[in-house]
Amino acid sequence: MILVVVVAIAGVGAYLFVFAVPSSSGFRTSPTIGAKSSPAGSAHAYTSTRLGSAQSYEKYRGTFTYSNPLGPFGIDDSSGHPVEWNSTQTASGSFAFSIDPTTYLGTGNGQGNITVATHGYCTGSVTVPYTFTIQVAHPPGANFEISFNTPNPTSATVDLACHGPTTGFNTANNPVTFLSVYPNGLSVASFPSTSSQLPTGGISYNVTITQSS
Repeated sequence: MILVVVVAIAGVGAYLFVFAVPSSSGFRTSPTIGAKSSPAGSAHAYTSTRLGSAQSYEKYRGTFTYSNPLGPFGIDDSSGHPVEWNSTQTASGSFAFSIDPTTYLGTGNGQGNITVATHGYCTGSVTVPYTFTIQVAHPPGANFEISFNTPNPTSATVDLACHGPTTGFNTANNPVTFLSVYPNGLSVASFPSTSSQLPTGGISYNVTITQSS
């Protein structure tokens, strides 16, 4: 068995990396949510015309899980026979955000852990803790538009043990990138709310959000 360690130092030999081929329903770019352009002569976008003292921020919290398969990925080993391995991303975590009722805009933060597990001709696993930020908009009469932004860190690498020669392996798809929450954008009419998907093409997710007291 050959242990192949993923490294990121330029110019040091050839490396075997976990592939990162997004699925057809995979990585989407987070929508950027912000204030709309204001009509000429008006105040800034989404400004409330409510009278009286400023209201308290509306606070929300949530949890999430998701599983996203990568692959299969195949190569020909030194004997000329095709071999294959797969990876799966499994993540879970929590988040919180608040909305200013006078601007209808909000921000928040979250944290999670993602495990990238590889099996087949090459095997290995790594768990990476990460953080992320959130942007929210809730203009009058519209849904809550929630964007889960790029995680920090944005990717993971895996130490792999392979069951045979590694000559000729493609190293182009390193490192493995991932989303903070899947899907990375939600449109929600009211809370409490749960958005979920049973395995479809191997992808599953569950996001639950409730209003805090």
